[in-house]
This record gives sequence, structure tokens and C-alpha cells, in this order.
Amino acid sequence: MIGNSPSVEIGPFVVGEKPMILRYTFEDSNGNPLDLTGYTGKFSYRENSCGVGTAVIRNAVVISPQTDGKVEYTWQGDEFPTPGHYIAELWVGNNAQRFASILIKFDVRIPVGVVPVI
Repeated sequence: MIGNSPSVEIGPFVVGEKPMILRYTFEDSNGNPLDLTGYTGKFSYRENSCGVGTAVIRNAVVISPQTDGKVEYTWQGDEFPTPGHYIAELWVGNNAQRFASILIKFDVRIPVGVVPVI
């Protein structure tokens, strides 16, 4: 059940915002960084009203040195098309293993006016 999953909240955000890079460290059960050498990263997110919907999947980057377990996603600026409650995950995999981050939650509100071109 998503509502009771371990999670972290980020934001809040506004429709049209482009936040700072999102970074996450994958760790083993002892809290040590996973060696992500040879892994690929992905970022998956969706609006969470009614608990259904199709997730958008974007590329994320495993940061060098890969032995530090760090992955980052650079926001494109179109991830917040509508106000609402969103959920997301970062993923890494190498065809043999695949790991998901804890659940990432964020709220998005409407802007006061037109989003400026800046």
C-alpha cells in the first residue's frame, strides 16, 4: 500500500517550476552505499489522485564514482503540468538486479499568474 510505504516529502512545488537536481543514495541494509558500477538509472513519477494513473519514466544518471551509490535526476521543467499530489521513485538496474528508492512525495499548486519565461 503506497500510503504506508517509507517515504520522503520534497517541495512543495508550483506548476511550471524547475527545481534543483534531485539526488538519492542507494544503500545496503547496513547503510553502506551500493556499488552501482554498470547500473542504469530511471526516474518514475505520476499524479496520485485516486491512486491510479500512468507513470512517466525519464532517464536518471548514476553519479561517478559509481561505488558511492548516488543517482540524480535533472528536472526538465514539465514534470508539474497540473496541481495535485504526486509520487515518484528513482530506480537503478543492471539486468541482474533492480532497486527502487523509497517513495518520494510532493505537492504541486497552481501559480499566481502566468509562469514567466526566465
